[in-house]
Amino acid sequence: MPPINNIYKYFTLVFFFTLANAQERPFLFTIVPQTETSNSVVLHYDLAYGKETFEPLGGDNIEQTFGIQTGIGESFMLVGQFSFATDDLTTHSSQRIELLGQALNAQDNAFDFSVGPGFLHEYGGTNVLLARGVIGRHFTSWQIYSNCLLEKAFSENRDPVDLFLTTGFSYSLSPSLHLGFEAVGQDLEGFWDTTEAEGGATLFAGPTITTAIPTTSWRLNLGAGPIVRATHSIQTSFAPRDIPASAKNGFVVHAVINFGV
Repeated sequence: MPPINNIYKYFTLVFFFTLANAQERPFLFTIVPQTETSNSVVLHYDLAYGKETFEPLGGDNIEQTFGIQTGIGESFMLVGQFSFATDDLTTHSSQRIELLGQALNAQDNAFDFSVGPGFLHEYGGTNVLLARGVIGRHFTSWQIYSNCLLEKAFSENRDPVDLFLTTGFSYSLSPSLHLGFEAVGQDLEGFWDTTEAEGGATLFAGPTITTAIPTTSWRLNLGAGPIVRATHSIQTSFAPRDIPASAKNGFVVHAVINFGV
C-alpha cells in the first residue's frame, strides 16, 4: 500500500499545477470524460452509508472517499480515489487510479467514447487490474453515459474477470439543479455463469439530484436506492473482498461534494 503522505503530496501537486475551467462531476458512480475543457480538475469528497454494498457503491456501514478527476491535455483524463471504510470500529483503506484516453468525442461524432486501464487496491488487500470503457452523449438539457468495467483480481478463488456496468441519466431543470437516475450492475457474469465465484449478480438503481451550493463554486450530489441480489451462484468465494458474498439485499445512501477548479 502506498504511504499516505505520498498520496496527499500527489493530490496537492495535481491541484496546484493543473489549469482551470472544469466541469462538475455529474454522477455518483458513472465516470464522464472531460471532453469540453483541457487541463481541468474536479475534486470531490464522498460520504456513504449502506448495507450489503458492493464496489463501486462503497463499503458496508460508513465510507469516506477523497477523489480527483483531472484532464491531461485534450485527450486524456486521470481518475484517482483514496477511500476509508469503518466497520465495527475498524478502519480500512482502498486506493484506485485510472487513466482514460478519448477515442471519439461528440463534437465530431454521434457520441463520446473513452477507454483505458487502471489499478485498484481493495479494502481487503487484494490488488486488481481494471479496464474501463465510457460511452455516452451530453446534450443541451440532458446527458446519458454508461461505463463498462472489467476487473481482474490477483487472488485465489476469484472469478477470472468480473463485469460491471453503470448507467447515469441527468436532466437539467435549471443551471443549478439537475435530476437524474443511476443504475449499477456488479458481477453480471452471474446471469449466465452458475459457478460465478462471488455469489451472483447484484444490482443497484435509484434517483439522483445535483444542486449548486449558493454563493459558492461547489456542487452537491445526492443519491440512494436498494441493492438487489439478482442471482445466486452455487459457488461462493471466501476470499477477503469488499463485496459481501451473501444472498441478502441491502441499500446505500450516497452524498458527494465536488468542486471544479
